[in-house]
Amino acid sequence: MLIAEELLLLALDPVEGSTVNSSRQPLTISLSGALIAELGLADGVVVDGKRFRPAGRPPADPLLAAAHRAIGEVKGRRAADQLRGLDKALGGVWTAVTDRLTEEKIIGRERRRILLFPVTRHPVLRADLRDDVLRRAREAARGSGPLDPRTAALLALAGPSRLLEVVAPDRAHRRHAKERIATATNVTPVAPVVTRVLQEAQAATTAAIGASVAATAAIGSS
Repeated sequence: MLIAEELLLLALDPVEGSTVNSSRQPLTISLSGALIAELGLADGVVVDGKRFRPAGRPPADPLLAAAHRAIGEVKGRRAADQLRGLDKALGGVWTAVTDRLTEEKIIGRERRRILLFPVTRHPVLRADLRDDVLRRAREAARGSGPLDPRTAALLALAGPSRLLEVVAPDRAHRRHAKERIATATNVTPVAPVVTRVLQEAQAATTAAIGASVAATAAIGSS
């Protein structure tokens, strides 16, 4: 499985098929980061100044090949701009990854209605595969030894994806898990970019809410 597929499995409630901790929005950014991390591990992308640059031949995997091509085409002066643009360039990273896992019968796809609104759930069908990913992530979060590059990328992206409680279910171990996530982030070049994009998005959302509240208050006082 790709790192992006493993990350999505970590984020899904295996029974309900929804993302845990309202992680859908940050997860979309992190899935894009996971594709770039995967390319980086195969020397398919390098950091060139402030941007990512595709390197070498496109990989055989179709999703990675599409990401490899898109990185060179997405406009923006910074790596963060490329990361934001990758989702649109790929037609939706969430859709691309869930479609793959559905086709492989690793997750299902159930369409429901909640309060008249259509909702799609993805219950995990291959619990053994998710359990293996979960075990590896939790061992990495609990441990103190060196991390292999793929596990480091997975753990590093679990942080901004709001999956701390998944990789460290015991509250007493979460401080150590945060330190391990920080260690993993230091060896995964794309991880700090993911965190920065999410922080910028959060700041923009907060500013928009503040402006809306101020406008409403002004109308009410006029």
